[in-house]
Amino acid sequence: MKKTAFLVLKIAVSLALLAYLLSTTDLDALQRRVRAGDTMLLALAMALYAGILAISTWRWRVLLEAQGYTAPIAHLSGSYLVATFFNNFLPSNIGGDVIRIRDSSRLTGSTTTSVAVVAIDRILGLGALYALAVVAYLAGGTMVRELAGADSVLLVLTFVFGALTYIFFRPGIARRVVSATGLARLPWAAKRFETVQAAVHVYRTQMPAVWKAFLGSVALQGILVYYYYTVARSLRIPLPLSACFLMVPMCTLVQTVPISFNGWGIRESVFILYFGQVGLGRDSALAFSLVGAGLIVLMSLSGAIVWTAREPTPVAPPAVPPAAPPGA
Repeated sequence: MKKTAFLVLKIAVSLALLAYLLSTTDLDALQRRVRAGDTMLLALAMALYAGILAISTWRWRVLLEAQGYTAPIAHLSGSYLVATFFNNFLPSNIGGDVIRIRDSSRLTGSTTTSVAVVAIDRILGLGALYALAVVAYLAGGTMVRELAGADSVLLVLTFVFGALTYIFFRPGIARRVVSATGLARLPWAAKRFETVQAAVHVYRTQMPAVWKAFLGSVALQGILVYYYYTVARSLRIPLPLSACFLMVPMCTLVQTVPISFNGWGIRESVFILYFGQVGLGRDSALAFSLVGAGLIVLMSLSGAIVWTAREPTPVAPPAVPPAAPPGA
């Protein structure tokens, strides 16, 4: 009942925000802008997003291979398409991670290991977003640095990613936290923690693969910015590229807060706020956000086709990678 109530609340938040934003926007101007969109540039935007999906799949494969597991790229591509579909049509944007964990557990033989791989994948993606936002903030000039909340959000994220980096490179910290909280005395928790620790230890010894995955994440997030910039150009919105490089990562990070249905309403509100600060109208912001997100939803429908057509074929897991040493 609590989950249902929370879902209803998130849907209500999204609907209320969208209703308010649409009621306070010139809908005629919004329709004219969308109808006048350049179809060739929209097609280019869709091609860019296809590239994002390809790099995301490659990054996932790199992280799996670092753990000693291999999978055909076609298998992972199909799984990632299905995950993207569920990310867009389930109440949470981590719904697709459940699909990826389930599919990759057939390779790893362990759900916990698959959770660790997907978690590292997520952290690297968010870290790349943060890195792009910092560079855009420092190099974008006064107009970019004065975007509302940019300095506060980036300051908080600096502490978050600084702490994660410290924990990753300093073995033993997580183990002491688990011991201090008493979780180590619970057999099921201790077993899963050891599995996660073993996976993290492998990444510590496979830093070239981690850096490769991180650089892939930076490229991926850079293409995502260009995807939205291309959407803006297709709608004839004079959005500066320097501002786009901070707006898109900031908005993506903000909409991960689970207070709305997959970020709907929150994303549009943030873009309206930022567009207003760079001298662009509400109709431009709404068109930019709705068309950009709408194309992603449209492309994710291919995952539904894969989901209904594929026949799961479990793959025998290879030898289990060595566990982390006691001090890991």
